[in-house]
Amino acid sequence: MTLALLVGVGLIRSAMAHEVTPMRAELVPAAGVRSALVTVRNTRETDLPFEVVVQRRTTAPDGTETLTPAAEDFIVFPPQGLVKPGASQAVRFEYVGEQSLTESRSYLLDVREVPVTPPGFSGILTVYNFGVAVYVKPRAAFVDLEISDVSRDGDSIRFSVKNRGNDFAVLSRGTVALRLGDQMVQIAGPEFGSRTNNPVVPPNSVRQFDMRADGLPAGTPSAIRFVKAE
Repeated sequence: MTLALLVGVGLIRSAMAHEVTPMRAELVPAAGVRSALVTVRNTRETDLPFEVVVQRRTTAPDGTETLTPAAEDFIVFPPQGLVKPGASQAVRFEYVGEQSLTESRSYLLDVREVPVTPPGFSGILTVYNFGVAVYVKPRAAFVDLEISDVSRDGDSIRFSVKNRGNDFAVLSRGTVALRLGDQMVQIAGPEFGSRTNNPVVPPNSVRQFDMRADGLPAGTPSAIRFVKAE
């Protein structure tokens, strides 16, 4: 019996895997920026068959993410391909969905390895997926954050983030400044991302964050703010 084992999207870097760059793209249809390229590179010694699947991403208040098919919003060329060992393949994708956006949309361009079972194979077949984050934005996209309801519960610091802007706020691209008792602590974006579930606040929405506080100073949290990276 052959079992296909799917390994997490966008998190694998292995000599047995492929590479996809860049991992993030921003499109602004109203400004004429409707398309971009990603490169799929085969880093192993066997052929790499792949396919590209586009999905719309929506984020719940607790950070849970839902993916829904969104092939109608993009033209992808080529939608499938085969990359020889050591070679690369450019994939172009163009947004053809609603052009007059009032707020940003988030998509996942999922580059999936197509499993090929060798003759007589019996065992576990490991395949890899890489997700490219694609943000489609209106011309005047902005973020306007308000942080409130800060509290501490044991090893967790809880707070709400309201985004009154029309763009996604990606908190892992800046710094979170937090006062704990009489100490001011700055948590860099990557660390903040590792301490929370999905550091993204969608446009015109409210997110509830439950941040791990292990290793941080004791004390009652207050005066929390987000400093955007330049």
